[in-house]
Amino acid sequence: MISSTVQDLGDDEALRRSTVLERVSEGVVALDRDLRYTYLNEQAEQILDASRGQLMGQHIWDAFPESKGTVAQNTIERALATQEQQSFEQYDSSLDRWFEVRVYPDESGLSLYFADITDRKHSERELTQKNRQLSALIENTAQAVYLKDRAGRYQFVNEAAANLFGLTPKEATGKRAADLFDSESVAQIRRIDEQILTDETADSYEATRLIDGEERVFLENRYPYRDEDGTVVGIMGISREITERKRREKTLEGSRQRLKSLFEDLPDSVVIHDAEGNILDVNDQTVDELGYTRRKLLSMNVADFEVGLSSEELRAIWRTMEVGDRAKKSGRHRHRDGSTFPIEVWVDKTEIGGEERFIALSRDVTEQLRKERKLETLTEEYHALLENADDAIFFVDVEQSDSGPEFRFERLNPYHEATTGLDSESVQGKTPREVLGPDLGAELEANYCRCVEAGEPISYQEELEMPAGARIWQTNLAPVTVDGTVSRIVGIARDVTAQVHREEDLRRKNERLDEFAGIVAHDLRNPLNVAQMRTTLTVEDPSYEELHRKKVHEALDRMEDIISDTLILARRGNEAESLEPVSVTDIAEQCWDMVETDRASLVIDDECTIESDPDRLRHVFENLFRNAVEHSEGDVTVRVGCTGDAVLYVEDDGLGVPPEHRETAFKPGQTSREQGTGFGLSIVKRIAEAHGWTVHLTASSDGGARFEFSEITLLP
Repeated sequence: MISSTVQDLGDDEALRRSTVLERVSEGVVALDRDLRYTYLNEQAEQILDASRGQLMGQHIWDAFPESKGTVAQNTIERALATQEQQSFEQYDSSLDRWFEVRVYPDESGLSLYFADITDRKHSERELTQKNRQLSALIENTAQAVYLKDRAGRYQFVNEAAANLFGLTPKEATGKRAADLFDSESVAQIRRIDEQILTDETADSYEATRLIDGEERVFLENRYPYRDEDGTVVGIMGISREITERKRREKTLEGSRQRLKSLFEDLPDSVVIHDAEGNILDVNDQTVDELGYTRRKLLSMNVADFEVGLSSEELRAIWRTMEVGDRAKKSGRHRHRDGSTFPIEVWVDKTEIGGEERFIALSRDVTEQLRKERKLETLTEEYHALLENADDAIFFVDVEQSDSGPEFRFERLNPYHEATTGLDSESVQGKTPREVLGPDLGAELEANYCRCVEAGEPISYQEELEMPAGARIWQTNLAPVTVDGTVSRIVGIARDVTAQVHREEDLRRKNERLDEFAGIVAHDLRNPLNVAQMRTTLTVEDPSYEELHRKKVHEALDRMEDIISDTLILARRGNEAESLEPVSVTDIAEQCWDMVETDRASLVIDDECTIESDPDRLRHVFENLFRNAVEHSEGDVTVRVGCTGDAVLYVEDDGLGVPPEHRETAFKPGQTSREQGTGFGLSIVKRIAEAHGWTVHLTASSDGGARFEFSEITLLP
């Protein structure tokens, strides 16, 4: 405590130390065992927003009743009860500063030190946000990211890397290249790894990997991975990405000793010297940092451990200072063993006992610089990922308002700019509606809202009309949460336009294959029935064997033609094979003979010739004839003819087709018969379109069905 310390010291030394306590940057407070104020320095008055006259002799909880029941009361009373050092952090809203309060008990009461840690808090917050952003990118990117040790064991893999082998990240961790790749790939990987570990330089190359029996090509980017000392301890690999390394910032170490006095146990090194640099006093921290004994330090000059400045240069600096001035500079101190370390030093010029004295408070900033270098490295890796990723990456700032979250673009990576036609400079700070218009902007904002509400990554497919053209994207959104609030969204979108189109083409081809299979089965039935009937008649009446054999051969030949033509149609689409003059009368009569007509009759109204593919036209007549006969139970008259306005018609006097069913009659699978396949009229329409004709289904004058083929070419 202050009182006991002053009693044990001479007047001059007590005056010097009291002056130091007033000049230090920390707030210093002393309480007796009843928790009444016995001392506070000027910095403590500012922090507590109260004067010494108000606080001296007051009980701490009478002076600050709002602190009762808080961490502050619990920590202070625990220190008094246990006689052990305690500490806690506290935010001062009036000063907008953070303080670390260290509590040291002794036989007289308690000593409290208020250290300003605002800069450290801000640094930790910034580092945390950077780490979260990079983590969100790596965990959600579609690129493979991994980290190996010098022995080739995978220490980290993201989901994209593990998914290549059908593993989870946990299952992939600890494996080697030989566990995952073929022997040729393993040899190449080992060769590249050895080169990187030897030369300690990055490498980028294109490689083919055999995974699950499939050859796949990757653009591999590998970099030497270093520990904090710069030693290469492994390899970081990405496919145009980097492995995110998250290490939380370590908490600053507290004092290692129990305070003996307020002066001795300040966390910074304190050196009091005269205008010549001769050391008059030091605290324990100085002894610890420099490695000399107190006796040795009191016989030394500041220049003995100041690196880079001579005693003459130091004295020149001190002469320019006025009493009350404070100077700050960076430098290095030399330890007794010859090693050096970086410091920040504040020098105050004051008067103690009528003599000019200098109080130098220095701080070892080795850890701070290490963290700054780590932050710089993290930032470089973060930018390397954005610049080289083969996915469109974008950042959206999220601002909370009374009406809900507002979204503004913050940055686009180069791939995003190249594929969409947008650029970071023109979209930065703008909302999706401002950039892409009200409709598309509202659609994007709705997806962003879903991500914020979910509080976790979401994935979806979307088609967007961008300045560079319409594309289909597989988009992943990942929220970045700080202090429980989503402050940013990281988006990663992959262009899947070609893949979606390929899948759609394949679906259509499969549908056509199914349709053609039905066509073959349907059209083969007519000649097959003829062949079966003629064969049966031959057995029943051998005298007609020659006639029936001829018809059987004709039916079999027709089946061969149907199979051949249908295959051609399936392979060449809807094109007619060849066009030539065709007599409607001749081909209609031929087709009538190929259909089981029973009691039906055929009437040719007009002798006409048209331009057509005869084989395709046979399909038309046979299907329409068979359709008329089957839907009228055989007792029907079918008429064929042409009109002067280039229309070919086939009509019957059967039951006809109700008007409400005519539009759907040509669709595959549509039939009104229990035994029908529903492909007959679909074949008719397909062949008509192959000729460039249009087919319509109406009613005949007798109430039956009438099929009209318009836009035909009539020949003289």
